[in-house]
Amino acid sequence: MSGFPPNPAPPGFLTNRLRPMKPLRPVFLLPALCLAGCATAPSPPVAGDTSAAGFARWTPLIEGVPPGADPAHLITVGDGGVHMYADIPAGAKVAFGNLLSYREFSRFHLRLEYSWGTGKFAPRTDKIRDAGLLYHIADSTKLWGAWPHAMEFQIQEGDVGDLVFIKTGALTWMNPDPQNAPAGQGDPGLLPEMGGVPQACTFSKGFYIGRYPEYDRLEGWNTIEAIVQADEGAVHKVNGRVRSRTFQIVDNEGHPLRSGKLAVQLEGAEILYRNLEIRELPKPLQTATNYVSLSSVKDKGDGLSHFTVTNPGPGPIPMTINVTGADADSFLIVTDREAVLAPGERATVQVVFKPHGPARRHSAGLQVGPEDTGRFLVLQGLALDAFEGSNEPTLERIVQALGLPLNVGGSELHLDTAAPKIGDGVDAISFRQAGPGPVRLTPLARFSPPGAYPVGWYPAAGGAEKVVATLVDSSVQQDAHQRLFPSFEKNAVSATFDPSGVPFGLFVSLGKETVAQDPARHPRPVARPARVYPLHSFQGKRIENAALLCFEEASNGDYQDAVFLLENVVPVVR
Repeated sequence: MSGFPPNPAPPGFLTNRLRPMKPLRPVFLLPALCLAGCATAPSPPVAGDTSAAGFARWTPLIEGVPPGADPAHLITVGDGGVHMYADIPAGAKVAFGNLLSYREFSRFHLRLEYSWGTGKFAPRTDKIRDAGLLYHIADSTKLWGAWPHAMEFQIQEGDVGDLVFIKTGALTWMNPDPQNAPAGQGDPGLLPEMGGVPQACTFSKGFYIGRYPEYDRLEGWNTIEAIVQADEGAVHKVNGRVRSRTFQIVDNEGHPLRSGKLAVQLEGAEILYRNLEIRELPKPLQTATNYVSLSSVKDKGDGLSHFTVTNPGPGPIPMTINVTGADADSFLIVTDREAVLAPGERATVQVVFKPHGPARRHSAGLQVGPEDTGRFLVLQGLALDAFEGSNEPTLERIVQALGLPLNVGGSELHLDTAAPKIGDGVDAISFRQAGPGPVRLTPLARFSPPGAYPVGWYPAAGGAEKVVATLVDSSVQQDAHQRLFPSFEKNAVSATFDPSGVPFGLFVSLGKETVAQDPARHPRPVARPARVYPLHSFQGKRIENAALLCFEEASNGDYQDAVFLLENVVPVVR
């Protein structure tokens, strides 16, 4: 097939294609505004795509019988569709299983329709009707049965589109106010553009993320879509609305999970599937980050950032720009490119954070290009009413805005200053290099008194302190001491140093005081002047051999006076 037929957008849904930015006269345009569950039309076909349709060549995998066998006739495959439990007497005890695709898929846009039948069977006669779509089936030795290792697009009454990780994992987003989340199954998720906070769902814990707004209908046909880009991420859509998202899909050993077979489930409820369409996709537009994190202090200027978009694919991709989500009106977008990005071409996109509303974390989503061949980025903005004191954000809010799936040890401004470790932290007063090459030091946040503050390292066994770089003074950048991504002097965004294999610690000179990672080096009023958190994800992408280092300049335990990302390090845990 050539592609999916278009679906009209619902009344009142606005989309905006940005005009290109002229170098000397940038034009800022308002984003498209859309709240939870925006309905969006499917993407047009891409050049060179291949498609597969129908279930005719798919294989039954029923519990308790050899692969390919279906002695009880639980699965009926007809013209363009499948009927599960079509001729089974109501209430009978049945086996569960899957109908498995004949080949693997990696990058694809799948659409199908399903409708519930009336039959419910033991052992689920008294439960809500349940089934599912599986993709990236990872284990070739355990394919029979209902639950091979896979990513699951849940199909269950009221819960369609939920995320089920069957010995797999991914980065997704949780509702920060679970007490007021919708009812339903699993832990309460929330789209990042609606204010969800990052959560690393590891295969070992068997996460089920649900309790999103409900978009499925119990009667008639429902349309579901899974847009999957290898291990980079996936989008689950129900009746044209985005239900859930992921980044960084991994298998049961934590390795990137880039492909696998597909399956539709039968789990004790009569269900019909039809109109299966699978369109394979090229690599999407590429960006260095999946997040844009900004801050703004009232009357001190807007938050500004920019990123580069590259088209790695074989064909042109439209450079449409849409901003959606809870705080879409707080972000303005500018691009320097014409409407289409040719293969190999790059474009620059600028994001301006102009917060509307109170001082808090602002959330939106930025879709660059089509939904299935473009790039989705999470927009995060920290709005502050004034400098310092109680106006400062908590460390938890900072890491949420930075896209770090971390438990920092509490949601309060003042954290425990005595415990050896809190939250996901480790008790480490030094680091060692993880491998050859220098250590990279990047300032991520600074909420401290103004001043130009030297930052450096020292040998853990004793020796002189060596300055690596200096955080810029507020006379150069007026909010330099109260912002995300403060810069070093000379506009440097990071610095490197080589401790030559010697275990080392970090220090920062904050005003008249020097704060060291090792509390014995420069005694402070608090027992723990620094907190260390190992990092495995940063700005929506994987990161290895990295840590977050958070300094406390005074004694209140906010641990956001100076926050750094260290790369090519391993914490030396005591």
